[in-house]
Amino acid sequence: MNNTPAVKILLIVFLLFIGCAQPQGTLPQYNQQLSIEEQKIQNQLFADSWLKTYIDVSENGLNILFNAVDLCRDEDQIYGIGVDIATRYDGPESIRAELTKSLFLSDEITVVATGINTPARIAGFKKGDKIIKINNMSAPYGIDANSEFYKIIREAENKIHKFVINRDGQDLIIEVGSKKRCRFGFFVDLDNSTFNAFADGNYIALSLRMAKWLAQDEIGIALVFAHELAHNANRHIDDKKTNMQAGAGVGLLLDIFARSQGVQTDFMNMGANMGAMSYSIDYENEADYLSIYALALSGYDINDAANFWRRFAVEVPSSIYSKGGSHPSTSERFVRIEKTIKEVYAKINNGEKLLPN
Repeated sequence: MNNTPAVKILLIVFLLFIGCAQPQGTLPQYNQQLSIEEQKIQNQLFADSWLKTYIDVSENGLNILFNAVDLCRDEDQIYGIGVDIATRYDGPESIRAELTKSLFLSDEITVVATGINTPARIAGFKKGDKIIKINNMSAPYGIDANSEFYKIIREAENKIHKFVINRDGQDLIIEVGSKKRCRFGFFVDLDNSTFNAFADGNYIALSLRMAKWLAQDEIGIALVFAHELAHNANRHIDDKKTNMQAGAGVGLLLDIFARSQGVQTDFMNMGANMGAMSYSIDYENEADYLSIYALALSGYDINDAANFWRRFAVEVPSSIYSKGGSHPSTSERFVRIEKTIKEVYAKINNGEKLLPN
């Protein structure tokens, strides 16, 4: 008999298999094709859920990018009209076909959203409008239409643009003037398990789970978007990178000294982490402070902004007493924001320009 190890392993697996208990019931016959069809239905439902959330973020985000533009530096300001557009080539790849179906996308530019208070909304643009012409020229078309469209708008300063749009089969003319906005982009990723939002210096990002929860709160999306905008506007990400490099530099010197004594260390990595965390809570407090001004400038009722952090504490109770991490506790944020709200109303009542101290 062959006693090689491979044969022994196969014999053990076989004995385990026949020794396992099996289900006793008789199940209905399973149809693999029906399961595939059900996958399509479920993916469409997920895509529609993502789209609804994304549009909420876009409506609020565009509003803030335009109306809080004075909080952004001159070099971080561009011109726009306040439309979020798409063709069938846009959107997350895994749900692109489903988005195309829901939004009736084609090679033509379709308006997905307008900000709550933007030039496009005021001029009369609506979700679903097909953009046919811009300034008597055919509108961009096809795979590069999105980038080409924004290039046309951003190259023109304070220009009145004439659009021909198709709405429900009828061609309409809409004229809208471009206006300054903060340059930063935004997106909602497909992560439905992580509760997170962040800024990277160029974009404002929300996880799907975070955005869906925020959408249940009247001021939630706007407040978090304004907070992340403040990080970008005040170059907090650049500052953190500088601090990280400084910490890494100090750590490297300590490593060199330690190794000259025959000791292996990793102070460089430790220093980089410590540098990146330096003033992290201060940056968060500053972003909270600036966010209230951004909301006020964008027409939101800021009276409930502090209470948002009470609701957040219910969702994330560990944030109530957080100390020594990267973010202040929700109790600290509540108290500081209440003070900021009073500061903003004092400036409004005194007829002062609504800008941070």
